[in-house]
Amino acid sequence: MSPATAALAAVVALAVLAALHVAFWRWRLNAPTREDEVLEAPTRDGWTLRLGRRRPRAGPRLPPVLLVHGIAMNRQAFDFGVERWSVAAFLSRAGFDCFALDLRGHGRSRRGPSRRWNLDTYLREDLPAAFDAVRAATGEERVLYVGHSQGAILGMAACALHPSRIAALVSLGGPTHFAHQPRLATLVKLRHLGAGRFLRELARAVAPFSGAWHPSLVELAINVRNVERPIYRRLLANALEDLQPGVLEQFAAFVREDSFRSFDGAVDYRALLPGCRQPALFVSAPRDGLAPPAVVEASYALWGGPKKLWSAGGDFGHTDLLLGRTAPEVVFPLLRAFLLEHSAPAGAPAGEARAPSR
Repeated sequence: MSPATAALAAVVALAVLAALHVAFWRWRLNAPTREDEVLEAPTRDGWTLRLGRRRPRAGPRLPPVLLVHGIAMNRQAFDFGVERWSVAAFLSRAGFDCFALDLRGHGRSRRGPSRRWNLDTYLREDLPAAFDAVRAATGEERVLYVGHSQGAILGMAACALHPSRIAALVSLGGPTHFAHQPRLATLVKLRHLGAGRFLRELARAVAPFSGAWHPSLVELAINVRNVERPIYRRLLANALEDLQPGVLEQFAAFVREDSFRSFDGAVDYRALLPGCRQPALFVSAPRDGLAPPAVVEASYALWGGPKKLWSAGGDFGHTDLLLGRTAPEVVFPLLRAFLLEHSAPAGAPAGEARAPSR
């Protein structure tokens, strides 16, 4: 066998081994969600979004809850494939009808005509489509909105833009101020490298080896030491998505200007927050690198409706508000208590007796 032939054979063998390795670990780390059904939500501009539904398991049927994930994630942020860390499963056991949304380009929401969009698109198209799908499924006009990170940002703006569709808001690590965060500014600059477009596949490739190394940029988004390694590996293999160029451009403007506005500058979302009247819960985490406590407190201070501010304490960071070792005991019950406080059984008149905490 000639040296060239041997080299080619070696390359082919390595490629086959790599493909087998990826296929094995995709199978080994696969953690599908266990929702009762998946609904379609068509948008006006031609996309078909998906919402995973968890029907109420006990007690009176409470108002629907819309769960909206953060940047570079999908609906597994709130309906994780390991039941202990599924917010949707936890709330459904309290009587809530839960709908976890995949924003366009994420999870199972991949059918659509466009390949570039931003936060304004989510507010103009995706959230109204989700509200309509929930109304069609439940008959309820309003939802209890729970958002994490980017999902929380969208929720705050949606309370102002679509006030008749949201009864109460939970903002988990939701920033509306972006100054004095040099590491975040560095992260946004990475958009020029284009690596964000391959984040989904990269995360799945490194998932089997994750947990031993803790890069500082990763620590912005999650305190890996506060997440069990099997959960972190499944997070990478199932829940991460690509970073969208238009979304990154809008965040870059937020960081550059310390603003929270539409991309064209026509709407200042931050200026609308004092006019919001929905009850809101703002949750921060001490080790959050994307929405430090002071940033969450600034959002809380602007809010015009009844509001509460709570810190998870301990070692909690940004994403481990949902997937941290003790999140099901520390964070999830807080969400349940707040949502119960602002719930009447579905179809009941406002002010009717609420379900007791469990």
